[in-house]
Amino acid sequence: MTKKTATAAAPARRASMLAPPPETEPRMGTSLAAAIYLALALVYFLPAFLPGRQVYGTDFSNSGFAFQSFISKSFAAGHLPQWVPWVYGGVPYFANPGSAYYPVRFLADWLLPVQGILPAIFLFQFFVAGWGMYLLAREMGSRPWVAFVAGLAFQWTGILTSWVYAGHDGRIIVLSLVPLLFYFLHRGIRTVAVAPFAGAAAAVGFALLSFQIQVAWYMLVGALVWAVFCLVHLGTVRRGRVLAKVVLLGVGAVAFGFAMGAVNFLPFTSYVSHSPRAGSEGRGYEYSVSYSMPPVNVVAMAVPEQLGLSVVDPTDGRPAFSAYHGENGFKLHSEYVGAVALVLFALGFWYARRNRHWWFFAGAALFFLTLAFGGHTPLYHLYWTLLPGLKKFRAPDLAYGMVAFSVVAMGALALESLARAREAAADRKASAENRERLDLVLWIGGVVVVIAFLGAAALGSHPGQPGEPSAAPGWMRFAVFAAGATAVLWAWTSRRIGPAAAMWILAAVTTADLWMLGKKFFYTIPAPAEYYAEDDVAGFLKTQQAAGPFRVWPLGQQSAWPRVMNYPMYHGIDQAGGEHGNQLQRYNEYVGAGPGTTPDFHNFLQDPRFINADNVRYLVSSQPLGVDWLRPAFQGQQAVVYENVNALPRAWVVGQAIRAGEGQTLQAMQQPGWDPRKSAVVESPRDLALAGPQLQGAARVTREDADRVEVAAQASGAGLLVLADNWYPDWKAMVDGRPAEIYRTNHTFRGVVIPAGQHRVVFTFDSPSLHTGFWVWLATLVLLAAYGAWLLVAWRRRRGDAAAAAPEPAPAG
Repeated sequence: MTKKTATAAAPARRASMLAPPPETEPRMGTSLAAAIYLALALVYFLPAFLPGRQVYGTDFSNSGFAFQSFISKSFAAGHLPQWVPWVYGGVPYFANPGSAYYPVRFLADWLLPVQGILPAIFLFQFFVAGWGMYLLAREMGSRPWVAFVAGLAFQWTGILTSWVYAGHDGRIIVLSLVPLLFYFLHRGIRTVAVAPFAGAAAAVGFALLSFQIQVAWYMLVGALVWAVFCLVHLGTVRRGRVLAKVVLLGVGAVAFGFAMGAVNFLPFTSYVSHSPRAGSEGRGYEYSVSYSMPPVNVVAMAVPEQLGLSVVDPTDGRPAFSAYHGENGFKLHSEYVGAVALVLFALGFWYARRNRHWWFFAGAALFFLTLAFGGHTPLYHLYWTLLPGLKKFRAPDLAYGMVAFSVVAMGALALESLARAREAAADRKASAENRERLDLVLWIGGVVVVIAFLGAAALGSHPGQPGEPSAAPGWMRFAVFAAGATAVLWAWTSRRIGPAAAMWILAAVTTADLWMLGKKFFYTIPAPAEYYAEDDVAGFLKTQQAAGPFRVWPLGQQSAWPRVMNYPMYHGIDQAGGEHGNQLQRYNEYVGAGPGTTPDFHNFLQDPRFINADNVRYLVSSQPLGVDWLRPAFQGQQAVVYENVNALPRAWVVGQAIRAGEGQTLQAMQQPGWDPRKSAVVESPRDLALAGPQLQGAARVTREDADRVEVAAQASGAGLLVLADNWYPDWKAMVDGRPAEIYRTNHTFRGVVIPAGQHRVVFTFDSPSLHTGFWVWLATLVLLAAYGAWLLVAWRRRRGDAAAAAPEPAPAG
């Protein structure tokens, strides 16, 4: 080498020594990402699968487990769950079916005991949440490691982990499927292939099978707007034939999804007119805006402790957060999205400002946030008036789930934009216009951190009420994790660490941050055999069932029994009340519907005829009841059981029918002359020819199953057999083997005319719409499984053909 050449080469050698070594993107394929999401979900929910334990949920443990047990017993016996006789005078199961027909539930029911079903659903849905967000981020152009971090941020976002505390599997099912639905729609519109639309159909169908209609409504509205955006953004609107095909596939996917949900929706559609939600106005605007999200709750996206929550540890009763002091009655969920997501959200305003996807999600977040605000913004009245279906819902704060999803999606897009800016800054050939100012990462992230530290410092001197946890540690937690996220992003963008290190550190920070909060919503309690063990009151009531069926009425705030609302149902004891949420409106009115049509039982309290005719033989109270028609029957450890000496049996015969039109029966029953032992108020287009008040008759329930009641009756003349179980059109009656008309009697019960003599009356419940929906549901699952199998076979064939066509490697040497 000449001296001149060596001199010229020296600067090049020094430059190469100072330049960072070439980087390779970390390997994070779909399969590896999916495996990690699944492993994390398994570790998180493992305590709920341990022997002798079950997952705790306020609503689930209080009422849902009894229904879950009923579903499992019904399916094990080879028939569909149709009628639930143990609460509110009996209700059709499809009035609130929950996730009974969700495919994951069937698999879990087959493999696990009943208490394992809910955690199995949680495990699967949290896996789907992470995997779906990963696929969506990849579809929007993010590199694999960026998509992996985004998947973790959504998999453990606060709204999902906090819904575990109430046992709201339906809400979790729907929200966890949102990224997957958005992925399938974007991919289907981009590729114009059938398979992604089949995936979209499955996502819609699975969401609807959760029967969380309100959250599914938000999902479908968001998906519709997303589909329109994709059609415009991807240029499909300018390609006529392609546009027609895509629209047809999209409509077909939604229709297929609704067909999958037919097992729930076909019978439920006919039920709505009998429910508290009947009428075009639902329960009114004031009801619809109850449990709106106060705008101040936005701070909970960073610090849930600021406003507190109503969450307590069920094992010792200690509060998990500072006491809730917001506008709503209580708060069991968290809006927390995590420090990493919020730092990236802030960075996105600069680094992702040219990304159309980012601006779509910004608009979606704003729209769904105003929906969640409900009555706190005048916009909601416009939404309530114009958007179909919204009048049937309450608790607008449920729309917040779509906000959390949008914020995480924006974070993924911001992180990808940072990665591209980092690459552009390293390319000396790139124009200055294409190179972002990466030093802003430290400044923008630093602002977020400073705000959090200031909040912690301000609250440190105001710890709150004595004995209550302070909000200051929440601010400090967020500040620490935000500082960690900012430091990692700055070290990566300044090339002090590579992409692999950035991925794993960001993944660890994201998971640790969200788990630290999420675990405060996840508890386990003893297994059902212990938690729902038969106590002394239940034992006494069960011994009384030999004399015939009856209802028990625990007196609300006055009774420490039952410890959970549907505990009697679990032990086969009928309640006058219970916990359901969408029981028959006629029964609500019978017992006394208070404000918002929620039963307050004022008819029971003001007129003993109503409680007598409802077959309420026992009342339970922890306080003395000085009423002459009640006598103490059993002294339990928690409460006293009083016997109503005037209670009518479940079935009896009267000789007089008072005909009343629809809407007039309660007034007729409130008249002084109504004696339920001798007469019944009947809705009938004609007078019933009965023997009159002098009739002598008796009836006895000889068999009572969920869907079948048999009664032995006798009468001295033509009489009306009254059965104090709720009327519903799907009930059919046979008198001595011949069909008989069932009259709506005493506003909500059943009545059948019997002639003189002894008779056998059989009531059976059979819903044709449920059976039709079941076969449609089964057909959609078979079609979906067959199509999936065909795709799998085709994929394996393509792989085999590709392997056969590949050239053989040259021999060694």
